[in-house]
Amino acid sequence: MAHYDVIVVGCGPAGLKAATELKKAGVNVLGIDKQTDLAKNFRSASGYFITDQEMNGEYISLEPVGKNTKIHYRNCGFTIDYSGLLEPIHHTHIVSHSQMHLQITSTQKPLFNLFNPTKWLSDRYGEAQKAGVPFLTNTLVLKVKEGPQGVEVTIRKDGSTSTLTGNKLIASDGLQSRIAQNLGFNRSRAMFGKGCTVEYEMDNLDVPYDRGDIFIFGDKNIGLSAAVIMIPSMRSKKAYRVETLSPIPAEMATRIIEFMIHDGALAKWFRNAQIVEKTGAIVGIAAPIKVPHRGNVLLVSDAAAFAETLYQGATMCGYMAAKAMVDELAGKDGFAGYTRWWNSTFEWNTNPLRMADYTKRSLIFRFITPDELDLLFDLGALIEKLKIMRTADMGTWASLVSKAKEKMAK
Repeated sequence: MAHYDVIVVGCGPAGLKAATELKKAGVNVLGIDKQTDLAKNFRSASGYFITDQEMNGEYISLEPVGKNTKIHYRNCGFTIDYSGLLEPIHHTHIVSHSQMHLQITSTQKPLFNLFNPTKWLSDRYGEAQKAGVPFLTNTLVLKVKEGPQGVEVTIRKDGSTSTLTGNKLIASDGLQSRIAQNLGFNRSRAMFGKGCTVEYEMDNLDVPYDRGDIFIFGDKNIGLSAAVIMIPSMRSKKAYRVETLSPIPAEMATRIIEFMIHDGALAKWFRNAQIVEKTGAIVGIAAPIKVPHRGNVLLVSDAAAFAETLYQGATMCGYMAAKAMVDELAGKDGFAGYTRWWNSTFEWNTNPLRMADYTKRSLIFRFITPDELDLLFDLGALIEKLKIMRTADMGTWASLVSKAKEKMAK
């Protein structure tokens, strides 16, 4: 029976970073993942990255180096290399039920930066390989339990079942963490529900707006009372990741995108589009686990989270988890240190309002109808007109009246 100092289950951005840092520290570590190719993104991931402002207790800055980028995590104190440049995005859009359009532009700094999720994972996997981390891929973890040597992990690979042991275990297996469920971490959690997302990455779209993310709602556009988010893709200047915000079953999410592409009021955007890739995910919404460890097991990133920590958050969770494990193996209380960091960093651990903020963009359509949201757009236009009237001189007023008459004549 193979034995390791630390077993890392789930090798996305958090698990890859944790395994790499542990190996660099001289720890006998093993990574396990159900996917075959750890250098490729298989899950819906819009690929946006927040910099130059505090987010989740961290301040991240970008340093372009030729055609690559160094990404500095100031508070956690580490830097990662990204084999490309991130694209700054300054515009965001909302398209209403009746195709009214609101654009918001940031002139001082980007609203967010685009990156390629597969490239991010490929970089982290390459770093892990360079460090010499061994992996078991295409491997399903069936059960984890405490044993006399720390933890016992039952796995299935190529149709065969076997057992591994380790002193400690990092569970970074996502929002639907099997390990959290298996070990009873979810028993006292408030479960708020599940939603699904389906994402089509498409190229050669004819979008008439400045390059930015687009929030679309209304059954005239997408066929149901739900929403779609379009995030620009770095594949090309005419490429977007089109992602649903919808209830389960997943068939509804696919139906939304297909309606928007072929039958919705915005279908003309997609006449020449090519679908490059389809991905999906089930997103479980549950209260965060405030104490993300028990015995010899540490839950990391999404496995203990209320919602997605995103690639930037997951990567720093992996780094901090590795530091905690090094302390644990040295006889120090590293899990307590990680727990303090976890609860002081991610706001929704201490502020329930931040949990509500995350869900409002999808639940709003079960509370406010598309027609009511259209009315809000109309009110915004009316307010702007009243502002113009308030400050208009006689010349401006005469011009406005003339334009109004011409519009009525048409």
